[in-house]
Amino acid sequence: MELHPAAATLESVNLPRLRHELYFHHLGIPYEPEPLLKVLRERKPKTAIPAACHGLANLGAREAIPELKALADFCKADVKATSVLAIARLGGHEETSWLTDCLSAQGTDKGYVMWALAAVGDPAAYGAVRHWFEPILKKLEKDPDSDRRGRSVFAIAYLEQITDEHPEAMALLKRFHVVVPSLDLSIHTQLAQFTRSYARSKTGQA
Repeated sequence: MELHPAAATLESVNLPRLRHELYFHHLGIPYEPEPLLKVLRERKPKTAIPAACHGLANLGAREAIPELKALADFCKADVKATSVLAIARLGGHEETSWLTDCLSAQGTDKGYVMWALAAVGDPAAYGAVRHWFEPILKKLEKDPDSDRRGRSVFAIAYLEQITDEHPEAMALLKRFHVVVPSLDLSIHTQLAQFTRSYARSKTGQA
């Protein structure tokens, strides 16, 4: 079965393995789970932490999940992002509960957490996603410019996947669709990239 765009795009944002290996070779760090885990544990070099997160996911190093979770509220935005995305790739449905907790946890990047949940596509996250998304949707209905970062995009990417299990999600999708024509062009671009409902061939009709 073809990957949903949120999951497929998550895979494509990662550097090809050879470039990753060369990057860590220049740093004198073997491209293996334990040395990359050491980067996470010691938090150095700091600039290498995001690449180490991606690398551990590329290597399928599930043993890295506890260390990755410890970075979800790290002080650097790119580390917060790459850690939760790596957890989604490594843990899938098994980490749904933890990812939904991140939607209400202090210090996490909710937009990237929502990307992770959309990539996993687990219907069990619906309650938490609805609770998180409804206030954002209400603001959008009053002010279409209220979501400049496009956090709603990944909520739509998630919701469109789980309507069989949760038919009531269609009401949220319909409300969002009414707002779409008023949204900034950058949000249209993200919708085309990360969702099926607003794929590039349909953006003119959105």
